[in-house]
Amino acid sequence: MFHQKLNQQFTADNIIKKDLMIEYGLKLPFKFFGIWYSYVDVENNQQLMNVIPERYRNNCLLYLLESNFRIPPHTDSEVSTIINFYVKTDGCITQFYYPNDSAERKQIKNQTTGHILNEKDLIKSTSFIAQPGDAYLLDVSKPHAVLPPRPRLFYKNRMAVTLQIRDKSFDEVLEMLNETGFV
Repeated sequence: MFHQKLNQQFTADNIIKKDLMIEYGLKLPFKFFGIWYSYVDVENNQQLMNVIPERYRNNCLLYLLESNFRIPPHTDSEVSTIINFYVKTDGCITQFYYPNDSAERKQIKNQTTGHILNEKDLIKSTSFIAQPGDAYLLDVSKPHAVLPPRPRLFYKNRMAVTLQIRDKSFDEVLEMLNETGFV
């Protein structure tokens, strides 16, 4: 399993974007195109954190994810499991792929443990289109892409509050969500 939708809707109230944490993409003189993460304060962060049992919350961090460009197949750096609480989606498709050990893997300069993969080397798996208010558990150690709903590179600003769960596998976090009743 690559993703699991949580059984409740969530609103991220009063998002206060702080410093940029990291960005992946193309920086042009007039604009950045890609995906970026910022530190964030969310007024109702406790409500968002309640999806995880209290004893594991010290292992969790909240970030603001924003993107405005087609994100190619990749695996994330430094984390394997996240929960995205979607704020703006622009109808984008999150597409997962079956991992292929022989697929060519590349890293851009600021990737550490993650990789970019070529779609021609992968086989499509499951996908979903999140709506604002949806929350999804994602196994970001598996190849995935974010694609605009129509054939284009750009889309409006996509935004989610991301809950990173450090050092836990998808299955372990799925058990946590079962314990708290969110799946």
